[in-house]
Amino acid sequence: MGDNAISREKRSLPPADYSLKIESFKLLSESTVESFESGVFKSGGYNWKLVFYPNGKNNDGGKDHLSLYLKIDDSNPHSDGTWNVNVYYKLFVYDQLSNQYLVVQDAKAPMRRFDRRKGDWGFGKFLDLATFNEPSNGYLVDESCVFGAEVYVVKPTGSEEILSLVSEPDDGTYRFTIPAFGSVGDTVQRSGEFTVGERNWQLVVYPAGSGADRGNYLTVSLKLADYQKVTPKKPVYAEFKFKIPNQYSRNRAGAEQTVKYFFNSAAEKESSKFLSRDDLYDTTKGYLPSNETLVVEVQFLVVSVIKANT
Repeated sequence: MGDNAISREKRSLPPADYSLKIESFKLLSESTVESFESGVFKSGGYNWKLVFYPNGKNNDGGKDHLSLYLKIDDSNPHSDGTWNVNVYYKLFVYDQLSNQYLVVQDAKAPMRRFDRRKGDWGFGKFLDLATFNEPSNGYLVDESCVFGAEVYVVKPTGSEEILSLVSEPDDGTYRFTIPAFGSVGDTVQRSGEFTVGERNWQLVVYPAGSGADRGNYLTVSLKLADYQKVTPKKPVYAEFKFKIPNQYSRNRAGAEQTVKYFFNSAAEKESSKFLSRDDLYDTTKGYLPSNETLVVEVQFLVVSVIKANT
């Protein structure tokens, strides 16, 4: 593996899964042993080893380098010859002077597949020997050094969901009628819950306005009423239109405002400068006739639906 495919960085946190301390490194490097295998350690439900080449693995470009590899151990039970294990892994060497770890990992293909044909992955050019042997770098102190590994096994769960956007959903218009609206004062008015796109919603009307609109505009909001009840929490995207119809004539335009919003909490999505209170209480406009019944509608144009794919 070429050096341009390796990422190196330092961190203070030790390796999560395994550390290997080697003493008398000089004796090991001067021996006839080309490679050394660590003991077995467990991670992600599998058994692993570190394989260490003190003088480099020459057939993997390791001349004048330390070579270090992660190997899946033969003791793992495999059902047949087609087994494979997908892994994100990091290898470490400890800087004993700065109390930090040099972290080495694949830069371009961080996930590797271990299988019957390829049971080890790592780095022929893990660290050049000149850097490793230099005392001021802290990797080799009193002939001892420490290596390590982190192994994250990717295990598909089989869980899958399908997200669909439904245009003009069935029963996508809801009407909220508030009688004697002129007598409610500033009391917030809430509709009953209704269902669109398999989720429960609620219209909320603020007679005196809300937020920046307070005192000047009627505020209407839409709430995803079942967000706290649905497990797991599932967000919804919706495009919808707030409406207050002209009650004098269907041919005369009422007040409308189109909103697009991603409901990822139980928060409401409010209108903005939807209908001024002056226009609302102007009986010539037709929004609030003499019987003081206010009609507020929401029409869903698009709503997302998430279903589990079983």
